[in-house]
Amino acid sequence: MNTIARAVCGFVLSVAGLTASAQQQGVTADNILIGAFGPITGPAAYIGLAGRDGMNLAIKEINAAGGINGRKLSSAFEDDAHSPTRGLAAAKKLIEQDKVFMLMSVGGSNATAGTIDYVRDSKLIMYVSIASVPQVTWPFAKNMFRGGTTESARYGELYAEFLSTHFKTKKIGIMSGREEYPRNEGDATVTKLKDWFGLAPVARVEFNIGDKDFTPQLVQMQKAGPDVIAFLGNPAEAAIAMRQAKELGLKQPFFVGSNMVDPALVLAARTSAEGVTGFSLIPLLPGSKNPDMVKWQESWKKEYPSAPAGRPNNFDVMAYADMYVVADAMKRAGKDLTTDSMIASLEATKDFSVGAIATKRTFSTKHHIGNLTLVPMIVQNGAWEPVTWSSSRQSDILNRY
Repeated sequence: MNTIARAVCGFVLSVAGLTASAQQQGVTADNILIGAFGPITGPAAYIGLAGRDGMNLAIKEINAAGGINGRKLSSAFEDDAHSPTRGLAAAKKLIEQDKVFMLMSVGGSNATAGTIDYVRDSKLIMYVSIASVPQVTWPFAKNMFRGGTTESARYGELYAEFLSTHFKTKKIGIMSGREEYPRNEGDATVTKLKDWFGLAPVARVEFNIGDKDFTPQLVQMQKAGPDVIAFLGNPAEAAIAMRQAKELGLKQPFFVGSNMVDPALVLAARTSAEGVTGFSLIPLLPGSKNPDMVKWQESWKKEYPSAPAGRPNNFDVMAYADMYVVADAMKRAGKDLTTDSMIASLEATKDFSVGAIATKRTFSTKHHIGNLTLVPMIVQNGAWEPVTWSSSRQSDILNRY
């Protein structure tokens, strides 16, 4: 081959290589860029800060262990301020300007809900670690996945069964926030109380995120006389409501949504949290003496030595675990990483777990709900402990797919 021929051949190969690498947004010869969003400011910052930090700790560990098939992971993060509008703006910036390979939602349902139609149409993958908003996985979309969290309908199934069978009552009161997450969980619980047990709440009252006075709602509960009060909202709100309930003389036990089954609620509510029940999305909570959780917390605190009280929380753990789920799928997708190969690899994920600190993740070609397992817990002597209770009913969730 003469000099000119070799030059032409080299040029053709070079262009072919550039074309191939340019075909997949966010992937270069040595890097994979992941876009993520969550609330860093506003009333739900406790979710987004933890989601960001847990995810980034996992990325650092994965890169230190050699990365993904010769590539390192990097992330671009946007604050969604727990707003649907800000969430959509964040997703658009990450996809259109930052040119990320895929999105990770490590925020709440409010902002995530605002991104769903846009991301579905983009065809890029969005992996949702924390938000339970049902539209992520129903109706089914090939590029949408749900990780450590579960769908609102599953919360409704477990909440309804636990409230009626654990407390052995037909008199249930529900206090739920008006934002996306607590409203969805409240609606799902009401639906399953009716469908499975023929029950309706004796009262359902609503409140706004950030409220400081729950006296009107608690007075309505007092008049209705439920045997248990399900409170679906955020930890700061629950802590205030439980203190005010005691001041009003309400003695009913409180049940709380899964985002509040966290040491932060006990820290905020103190003795008012004693006896509170709820479901955890992780089998071990931060603060557990289990060796796996102790080891993980040591790594986390080494990375974030100046973190405030209440951290790490459950959302650190969930986002950390989900970053490993994503990384595992990327490795199995091979060197030629594309959206299609990544979707196929995620759909082949079965019982993946980083260990005792997280539930296992399983997806299929028919559904993208990675976790249907929740652990019932109760506050005893100022700490969350497992409750001896298990569901006896078959979930209806997967029947839709």
